[in-house]
Amino acid sequence: MEILFENKYTRDKEWAKDINSYIWFRRPIIIVLDIIFALYILIGIYNSITSNVVDWFYILIPIIWCVFVAFIYRKNVNTVIKRDLELHGKAIEVTVTVAEDIIKQSQSTGSEFQLNYCDIKKVVQTKKYIYLWSKTNMLYSFKRNSFSFGAADEFLLFLKNKGIKVK
Repeated sequence: MEILFENKYTRDKEWAKDINSYIWFRRPIIIVLDIIFALYILIGIYNSITSNVVDWFYILIPIIWCVFVAFIYRKNVNTVIKRDLELHGKAIEVTVTVAEDIIKQSQSTGSEFQLNYCDIKKVVQTKKYIYLWSKTNMLYSFKRNSFSFGAADEFLLFLKNKGIKVK
């Protein structure tokens, strides 16, 4: 098996913040919900101005949503870090190797996973990471500036050439 790309990174707080900020703030469904709740606030303000009665439902529900999302984001970031430390005593080191026919991920815990290209559901990019989601929602991460073999842009082009849609 000829290695085309290799990526090494640590599952640290930076990684946990990055993935959770995508999940809780930048996914399309979350953005749609944020827009809906922003409209709720505008409707509440409009109703308050026109009828001189404050409709707390339109104002409190969006505020509760914002507090809930911020709380879950923070809790998830801290939980990931605490679990890794509790189970392994340190942050998990991850190595991902990419070959022509398969992607392999190995962790410092001894766990190993394989991903076939036909099983990739989506590819998401952030400023610091590239995430591959499998059809079973398994997550494979690549830190942009941590390719020890190959480069991030070349890897994304490689995925596109495999017929995978890269966002």
